[in-house]
Amino acid sequence: MKICDSSYLIAFLHPNPNPPMDRQGKPVTEFRERISFLIEELSAANDIIGIPTPALAETLVRSGPNRAQYMKVLGDSWKFQLLPFDSRAAIEVADLIAAVKTNKEKWDTWAKVKFDIQIVSIAKAEAATIIYSDDQHIENLAKRLNIRVVRICDLPLPPPKEAPPIETGQIGPQKTLFDLTPPLLQPQPVTAPEQPTTPQGVPNESKAESAQDASEPSAEAAGISLETKE
Repeated sequence: MKICDSSYLIAFLHPNPNPPMDRQGKPVTEFRERISFLIEELSAANDIIGIPTPALAETLVRSGPNRAQYMKVLGDSWKFQLLPFDSRAAIEVADLIAAVKTNKEKWDTWAKVKFDIQIVSIAKAEAATIIYSDDQHIENLAKRLNIRVVRICDLPLPPPKEAPPIETGQIGPQKTLFDLTPPLLQPQPVTAPEQPTTPQGVPNESKAESAQDASEPSAEAAGISLETKE
């Protein structure tokens, strides 16, 4: 299981959260995108994000008038699971306090169990492998229990969105410039005019010559003798 504390939840849900700081004290860029991408990855992997009830209480304190909306999001059992502070967590708290308390510190100071100790103890009781927290105190406590802590600055940025494909036209045979030119502007092929033929397949030219011969009377028809006189 993976645990998420209030620092992540507030950065994700609050309408105007303060930007978290990295380990060098510099603001983390695009922190909301980082957390949103983390939740998407965990959801795609069917990993349930555990939310300790002390972390839920800290988140709701900062919710203001958006408490109902926060509960609606965090109540999604497909992504989140609320983890109560039960008897197992109480035992872990006692062991952790005993491990970190020095003899010089008064027990009255530890009587008011801090939320950070409760959160880490719940993570231990649930055998969590990772705590997503931006709290340095939680990170120090989790190291004592060998639980890895991931700060917001450690989260990767989401991959850039793919650009829409460039339309290059229909896939198929390449078209020439003439294929794209309007028909009236396309060059027309030059062909020799066809000579009309007679029904018998004789060219009209021969027919014209025959007609000319017929229209010109012969010498014999005109009564002119072609014989020479002796």
